[in-house]
Amino acid sequence: MIAGCKGNDGNGKSAEGTNAKAWSRSDAETEYELIQAEMKLAKTKATYLVLDLTKNKLLLKLQGAVVWDYPLQLDEKNSDNMNKFAEHFIGNDGQLIRPVLEKHLFAAKDKSSDSVLAIVSGVVRAEVDLMQREVPERFQILWDDDLIMDVRSEVVGQPRSKFQNTMVELRQALERPFGEARIIIKMDSEHALTLYRATKRGLPTLIYPSK
Repeated sequence: MIAGCKGNDGNGKSAEGTNAKAWSRSDAETEYELIQAEMKLAKTKATYLVLDLTKNKLLLKLQGAVVWDYPLQLDEKNSDNMNKFAEHFIGNDGQLIRPVLEKHLFAAKDKSSDSVLAIVSGVVRAEVDLMQREVPERFQILWDDDLIMDVRSEVVGQPRSKFQNTMVELRQALERPFGEARIIIKMDSEHALTLYRATKRGLPTLIYPSK
């Protein structure tokens, strides 16, 4: 429900007093577009990712229900601010949904417990026996238009390919002056593993921009 959608007393004042928030057409349009976008994703009966900047949360949802969530804990020193990331995500054409373009694992630890994998498998709907056991130390989720989320956990792992890591970072360093937007997220290993396993090419990502 949009705040401020109340009647007035005939003098232009809100029925709830002069301190009530004024109704804004742009606010209403944005809220309507977000509702429509969420309904579209919920109807697919597939997992989708949500960047909720109004609540500072990262969520995985299925048919509109939250199956996993984690606070958006930024590494402020190295990240672009969240508003810049949101502006870049939405762009001039008002995109609220973007599919994941790719992900890249920089380093990981080789072992994960069965109990952790059982939790992860429930979210991503995969058999435990078929899941890789690597626990990510650092990985990136990338969307088009040079949007990057860099996720880092507390585990100490081994690089999967030093050469490939170098090439990825070199490419991003060259692209950065031309409009890249990057946020760096700190996450515990269990949640990092779930997000890594759930993220795949084409995963729809919905953004709720901060107001």
